[in-house]
Amino acid sequence: MTSLSTSRARGEAGEARFAARLKRSYSLIQALGVLLILIVIMQIVNDRFLSPANVSNLLGQMTVMLIVAAGMTIVMISGEFDVSVGSVVGLSAAVGGWIMVRWMPVATAADHSWWIVALGLIAPLFVGPLLGLIVGIIVTKAKIPSFIVTLGTLMMARSLTLVVTRGQPIPDMPQGVTWFGQGRWVQIPLPVNFTSWLKSGESLIAWFPVQNIVWVAVLVYAVGWFVLERTTFGKRVYAVGANQTVAMLSGIRTDWVKIQCLMIVGFTASLAGMVSLSRLGAVSPNTGEGLEFEVIAAVVIGGTGLYGGQGKILRTIIGVIIIALTRNFLNLARIEIFWQGFATGAIILGAVLLEALQRRITRGR
Repeated sequence: MTSLSTSRARGEAGEARFAARLKRSYSLIQALGVLLILIVIMQIVNDRFLSPANVSNLLGQMTVMLIVAAGMTIVMISGEFDVSVGSVVGLSAAVGGWIMVRWMPVATAADHSWWIVALGLIAPLFVGPLLGLIVGIIVTKAKIPSFIVTLGTLMMARSLTLVVTRGQPIPDMPQGVTWFGQGRWVQIPLPVNFTSWLKSGESLIAWFPVQNIVWVAVLVYAVGWFVLERTTFGKRVYAVGANQTVAMLSGIRTDWVKIQCLMIVGFTASLAGMVSLSRLGAVSPNTGEGLEFEVIAAVVIGGTGLYGGQGKILRTIIGVIIIALTRNFLNLARIEIFWQGFATGAIILGAVLLEALQRRITRGR
């Protein structure tokens, strides 16, 4: 009788643990499910969707969003927002372009001095952290919601971008910059050659070159994962986002943690601006416009809570892919560009609703 009761208790405990894991993984399951459905539907509608060329281009197109989303994940886990990231991307790219092209004009893109190029690549990386520091001080000391503060910096950074660019594109980036940004030095195999495989029985594995900037995003996520999962700072970020009062009573300098998080997302925005500059070989006055909304939607789809304290940086990648896939499909299907904003808005609403559903499930309601 005792052994029967013990085995039954163990079985019930195992079921409880499984149910708890299922609840914690709900966001991952729903994101993967949505991603799989999107891929199947898009491939059926357009057989070019999973072609090696399109997949390669898609990876390059979503790199900027990937990099910014990594920083946004960290700041949202801490319980704050930054809606100025798109404008910071544009301002950083504009500052870099101005230094390399307009500060000391040269005859051709091959004539730039190495120190001008180095300054143009390094100096803009301080734009985002500086703005993040200012925002962080205002948010933590004046107790103003970060959404409101970064709404102000969004408008300021966008205006400064227009000032720096004079409202005109800055073309002809140095050859070394575009050589890296547009280069494809490494090839990787992916099982995406579905069309040829189904029609003629060719190999499902396709080798295609990956843009160099994709590896920058890979490095960002590797560092971000290590910081959040393996460092004391990462544990403090989760603690502050989960309950700021308890974190403060535990001896954590909550204000400083939030300032650091806002500086990190500012840095990733500046880095993304330089990646965009190197990929396109030019700077547009509209660079990064509207990016902040897609980034927030991607982070929420990836399972990061709107109220802080939960989220995994690697899951954000799934959210970014879903947003990028949708935009890419609209382009392939030749749907008018005016509908892209509608699609992004619908995804944001869907992400918020899914996040609310996830919280209900987690709480067992």
